[in-house]
Amino acid sequence: MVTMSKLLEFFLGSILIAIFTVAFIFFSALHYILRQGDITDCAWQASAKAWIDSNGDGLINTGEPPLSDVEIYIKDVQNQLFDLNWPVFTDKDGDVQFDISLPGCSNTVFEISVEIPEGYRTTTNSRIEVNADVSNSPGTGRVYYFGFVSDH
Repeated sequence: MVTMSKLLEFFLGSILIAIFTVAFIFFSALHYILRQGDITDCAWQASAKAWIDSNGDGLINTGEPPLSDVEIYIKDVQNQLFDLNWPVFTDKDGDVQFDISLPGCSNTVFEISVEIPEGYRTTTNSRIEVNADVSNSPGTGRVYYFGFVSDH
């Protein structure tokens, strides 16, 4: 009877160890899966505007019209974590919106540049380096301006 009791005790102890091991593996995997879901992506929001700078002063003045179909590029020059699938084109109002997802809410540096349309030259910088600070609250994105004047 003593041997049977020891054998039963050993068997039940082994089962308990196996159950605890499986439970530990299961809950560790569950914790890892749920924790991965907590890594939030942030969005960097901004816009750009292109216009015909009639007087060439680099400022938008009353009566200066927007310039549509301007090709704008944006590139992550600091982290190079992701491809932004640019270029984009300005709309009929000369505007384009940027809403870029930043994995893990990492700060980065973007370069925004324009392809100078044929028959125009720039009155502003054609390349702008931007510190994309994800701590800005949504809806507070900056506007980056690109002025053009006719070569004629």
